[in-house]
Amino acid sequence: MTVQCFELPKAAYRNFSLCPHCAFNGQQALLCRLCEGLPMISRSDGETFHLLLADRPLPYPLERTADLSCKISVCFWYAHVRQPKCTFTTIVILAGSRTNHPAVFRKIEVIADLLAEELTRGEQLAEVYELVEDAAHPFAIS
Repeated sequence: MTVQCFELPKAAYRNFSLCPHCAFNGQQALLCRLCEGLPMISRSDGETFHLLLADRPLPYPLERTADLSCKISVCFWYAHVRQPKCTFTTIVILAGSRTNHPAVFRKIEVIADLLAEELTRGEQLAEVYELVEDAAHPFAIS
């Protein structure tokens, strides 16, 4: 999936702690994450899905024996009305070595928009994506 320009996302709700999708479907609306000290990055259309950054960005790969790759990974959790009792995980790998920098969180916002677009179309997300930045596609998740 790619974004050629920054348009308003179709996800009507952004960066909330009380989920409009869960409230609409009669579920607990307060979203919990693994790491609460980060900015809330979440998306929803208010009815069919929600998506949220579950944890802080982490070096990728995380294993100590692995070679340094100058990449980080971010974990998102999402729910969709297709399978109402399930929460799914998707990981996005992106370039960078600084895990707690404002520029990283701006990229994560763009990633959340891209993933929300897929969920808006009713697509199930892959388990792992990699963010690709080049001149042809400013942001592409493959």
